[in-house]
Amino acid sequence: MANILRMDLYRLVHGKSLWIMLAIVVAISVMSVGMMAYIAGPEFAATLQSASANGPGSFHVGIAVEGSPDASDLEDIAEAGSMMTSGMTAEALVGTMFLNGGGLAVIFVIFIAIFLTAEFESGFSKNVFTVQPNRLAFLAARTIEVVVLAAAFTVVTTVATIAMAFATGIVLAPLQPVDLLLWGALVTLGLAGFGMLTALVAWVTRKMTASLVAGILLGAGLATLLVQGFVLLVPSASFLANFTLSACLASLSHGVGAAAILSSPHIALVSFAFIALCAVAGGIALQKKDI
Repeated sequence: MANILRMDLYRLVHGKSLWIMLAIVVAISVMSVGMMAYIAGPEFAATLQSASANGPGSFHVGIAVEGSPDASDLEDIAEAGSMMTSGMTAEALVGTMFLNGGGLAVIFVIFIAIFLTAEFESGFSKNVFTVQPNRLAFLAARTIEVVVLAAAFTVVTTVATIAMAFATGIVLAPLQPVDLLLWGALVTLGLAGFGMLTALVAWVTRKMTASLVAGILLGAGLATLLVQGFVLLVPSASFLANFTLSACLASLSHGVGAAAILSSPHIALVSFAFIALCAVAGGIALQKKDI
């Protein structure tokens, strides 16, 4: 297993896909936080005031409204913008940008699908199984890699977002290291759960397209939507919606502790369950002798 990990580390470091995906995460952080800082700052209110001063005919939003915003309206807009970020925790800021809606999960599963299926399509897996016939060792190495990569994506996303917040002058609540570490660990487990689901599809189909489609749909919350549709038919099963990875990440978008919808042990157990079940199913899928 150690040899597999070393080979994959070499592939990751010298390949382009990991760095491209992390660069995309950083770029999204910069643009999203920059836009939030602009809306929360005085420049945005000044722009609206300037547009209002030029007359109602110069500013249209699909409908015509008699008159233009007065001073109190502009003050309300500026106050609402500042309230968007005032006192927000770092966890909630990152969650608003990347977790609520599955943005980070989708980016992560795209990378996992590309990384894991490339070895089947290029024939690299045949060399791996020649050197290491024990496919359970291969599975263990891949599971470790998914968790470590999920941690890397979480760290880069968090650091880039917080750094951009400080650079743009967004005032966050004082950092609580323990809460931040707990939140980061739970986000890592949630992302790893999505990664293992995508990995399972990759091991079953050995096709990049199928893995990408399945991963994106799951990361975007398709499973949660299906469960919610089922709940409409069976209201007594409404609790099932809380046992999806999307629900766990959506809860983490608010932070941990009192701010979270789901408890930290609940999120950890659900994520561990998905990782374990996918690992067991993946072990069965990897027993196929077509590689």
